[in-house]
Amino acid sequence: MIKNKTCFFFFLLCLSVLLAGCRTCEHRLPDESLHVLPIETLVVFGFLPTPFSAEEGNTVRSSLTGSVFIAGPVPSEIPEQLTARLYDSLSRRLSVELISPETSRQAFLTVRDSSYRSEDKEIHRKTGETLLVDALLAGHVFRWQERTGTDYSVSRPASVAFELALLRVADGSLVWKGRFDKTQASLAENVLDLKTFLAGKGRWMNVEDLAGIGLSELVEQLPVGKKE
Repeated sequence: MIKNKTCFFFFLLCLSVLLAGCRTCEHRLPDESLHVLPIETLVVFGFLPTPFSAEEGNTVRSSLTGSVFIAGPVPSEIPEQLTARLYDSLSRRLSVELISPETSRQAFLTVRDSSYRSEDKEIHRKTGETLLVDALLAGHVFRWQERTGTDYSVSRPASVAFELALLRVADGSLVWKGRFDKTQASLAENVLDLKTFLAGKGRWMNVEDLAGIGLSELVEQLPVGKKE
């Protein structure tokens, strides 16, 4: 038994080294690079309700980034809850001036009501212009599936999909996009996802914990000045 455990942990150690080596060879697209953009003020719209009724298994395309997701039902309260977690994380990590979702919400609704048939990105850009900021951060939640089971046994794992888009207010251009689209799998099913396995401490996570991993990753990748 002890020998088996030793072999297993040795396997994990070797796999960690292998994955670390792979990450150093990763090539990023220009809009995914980690350089810091010259942004001093940022309005955090956070996650907005998706403008459609997503049925499980449907393929949908983001109106902000053009990225494609496999959709699923999202409880109405989730975008606001996830936005609160995002803003808290950004407040602790970023060195730029932030405009809160609460402050920006009324401005957004006013611009949207007066911008009939305008695209999402243009409504966001006009709102950022009204608030006199350099950039804005917005996204959607496309899937929010809670696990069915316990920490150690599930019949259906947690699954979540969401994105964030960083738009420059001056011209409305998309300067960065990040996505988190994951259904938890066992290490045996997906041996390359060691990071999630370790983050969950070898357990089956609930959807809130899985989403928390995704938020942390996207905030870390965001090309905006971080606090020392």
